[in-house]
Amino acid sequence: MYRQESDNAQTLLAGEGQLLELISEGAPLQQVLDKVCTALDVQIGNVVSLALFPENEEHTLHTIEQSAARFGLSAFSCTAILSPSEEFFGTLEIYCCFPRKPTLSESKLIERAAHLAALAIQSFNHDMDAECCSLDWNGTPRRGPHERPPSSN
Repeated sequence: MYRQESDNAQTLLAGEGQLLELISEGAPLQQVLDKVCTALDVQIGNVVSLALFPENEEHTLHTIEQSAARFGLSAFSCTAILSPSEEFFGTLEIYCCFPRKPTLSESKLIERAAHLAALAIQSFNHDMDAECCSLDWNGTPRRGPHERPPSSN
């Protein structure tokens, strides 16, 4: 059974403060998004949530929907993960054990979770940009984590 509608209009996503702390500390993006999804799964109940990125999203979404249906899950919610400037980062997909729509308080939780996911992705992107554009002590641009050193020819 799913959780009852809360009387409190200011319902917070469980562990929201801890999630914000992880984001500010620069925790790995996968870890933060996993915790966002887990918080939703626990707080709403009888759902499975995941964050999808734009790369190959159409193919991935189709595959996920087929897998979900095979296990008796139905689509519950699909929410865009957007930056404050409305840049599309991906989607927050949620599947339920039985067909139903989110309640008003669940919709608010989902929106908060999508906002936290956007903050985490934006922070991760900012950290990656800073890492790739930083200079070493000699004023030479540092290489990104996957770049090869310049050739010495």
